Amino acid sequence: MAEYDRLDRLLTGLAADEWGRPTRAPGWAVSDQVEHLLISEQAAGSALDGRSSEVFGPLRRRWGPLDRSPEGLISGWRAVRSATVERFTVRSDRDKVVWGAGPMSIRSFAQSRLMETWAHGLEIAAATDHRFEDTDRLHHVAGLAFRALPYAFAVAGVDRPAGELAIDLTAPSGQRWWFGPEGTGEVIRGPAGDWCRVATRRMRPEESALVTTGLLSAAALTVARAYLAD
Repeated sequence: MAEYDRLDRLLTGLAADEWGRPTRAPGWAVSDQVEHLLISEQAAGSALDGRSSEVFGPLRRRWGPLDRSPEGLISGWRAVRSATVERFTVRSDRDKVVWGAGPMSIRSFAQSRLMETWAHGLEIAAATDHRFEDTDRLHHVAGLAFRALPYAFAVAGVDRPAGELAIDLTAPSGQRWWFGPEGTGEVIRGPAGDWCRVATRRMRPEESALVTTGLLSAAALTVARAYLAD
């Protein structure tokens, strides 16, 4: 909820002309970013209701807001995100939801909603001359991106080098976050915010302060992605 609320406060304060500002995504203005978040929440709601066929495959439905005005996009996004949160409250962490390449745990699916809200929020904030400070909520995004690495290698069509991988991150609060086995020589190390930005394609690996220690960690940093293939 906190990530939703932060973006909501930013959007509520935007002037009408700021909704048309271009973002770093080619061809996408601020309004397009919000529309995407609205549509993805609609799709998430259907998946949580057991209707993933409406999201993926030949039976998928067309999504979209009826009102693309700033007021319409904000109100529509608020309504669908509230419905998503309500669905999560009645589900167990052990439940599964079918999404994309296969079933995800409810916990991972909730983390994916946070990830998408955060990533698109970064684009909106940058386009409107705001800054979103990193928070320790990124622990959810960092872990999701780490667990998604087998999928990332498969999507990229890259053979995974041998070895065991871990990531050693410094949280925004200064804490140390370690994901993966202890004692491995294959480690991606650096700021958690950089890892999350690389995995959401908001930063290129070479632009980050992340360092790698071997062939596997270097390859993983190149293919990392915390979201479904385009």
